[in-house]
Amino acid sequence: MTCFHHLARGACLASALMSGVLIAGAALAGSACNKTPVPPQSTLAIGRDMIVNGVPASVVGMQFAGTTDDVSKAFRDFWTGENVPAKGQRNSSGLLLSALDRQCLYVLSIPPQAEAGRTRGLMSVIRLDSDQAGHRLPDSAVPLPENSKVVSDIESRDPQQTGRTWLLDIPGEARWNAQRYRNDLAARGWVSVGRQPDYQFSGSVHAEGTAFAMQRGSDSVDASFSDRDGRTVAIVNAIRNR
Repeated sequence: MTCFHHLARGACLASALMSGVLIAGAALAGSACNKTPVPPQSTLAIGRDMIVNGVPASVVGMQFAGTTDDVSKAFRDFWTGENVPAKGQRNSSGLLLSALDRQCLYVLSIPPQAEAGRTRGLMSVIRLDSDQAGHRLPDSAVPLPENSKVVSDIESRDPQQTGRTWLLDIPGEARWNAQRYRNDLAARGWVSVGRQPDYQFSGSVHAEGTAFAMQRGSDSVDASFSDRDGRTVAIVNAIRNR
């Protein structure tokens, strides 16, 4: 993948966390958390081996036969048969279904979509009894921007590489924070390998941009900074190739 594709992937996961989609995390978080409440027609593995805010997790996109109401009923009926309580919540982001089966929390998020014969959703599950997992890409590998507060921290492990994405809140202006972070990385031996326009959460593009990519050894970093309410929202995505 290019640096920008890594950045876009990180932005998507971080945005999902902010909207509540990934409040759980995994569809196959362990051998004890492998139930399928609603059999899908097709699946798309978004991250089968992840750490979401310190907890082992995985996320799978699914497409189901039937309408949203059909999928909701099937989800609830499955857990009723398992003697497990299930909950549902509708809001502007769509429908969120959840069930707690011992140490396994299953969450199915269904965004708003036209009623048709198929329904798309994101299935996640997390083991609530898991200890804090060790990162393959440790904190020491990539310095984060000064004065930043971690909003979310997601590590994704693929066969040939490990990626870790931080969503950060930083005081001050985005352009200033981006320049200071770029200078800090350069002082630590990181080399600039590319720069992209700034893609804000609204999807708007700023030609001058505050998104850039740097590399040191087998590690690379994509960073994007955006202004929001007088503060900076930053996404830092690190990749380590093996």
